[in-house]
Amino acid sequence: MTTSTPKNRKWERYGCLLPCRVIPETEADMNISARIINIGRGGILIEADYDFATGTRVIVLTAGESGEDRFEGLDEVQGTVRWGQLDKVSLMGLFYIGIEFDDLLPLKQVVSQA
Repeated sequence: MTTSTPKNRKWERYGCLLPCRVIPETEADMNISARIINIGRGGILIEADYDFATGTRVIVLTAGESGEDRFEGLDEVQGTVRWGQLDKVSLMGLFYIGIEFDDLLPLKQVVSQA
């Protein structure tokens, strides 16, 4: 599922529901369970029950085989929380959090079999 890309967004976003863990760099013993709601080369939107402050540096971990077939290197990415929003009607996580990656995710290369 492809979501529309606003004019101010550099990279297209793709909807998904991938479980992940988010770890603040300053509190390595804190391990927050979350779900990735959408993903692009430059960042992700997650849903969690924990509110990360804007500017928090985080590490996002997914299971080895994430199921997201467009990108490589999604098993562990580092980034910065750019925004957060409370969602009082969500049935899952209470907060939506936008995270900008430090580096762009590389697209998977499709190798044709000759």
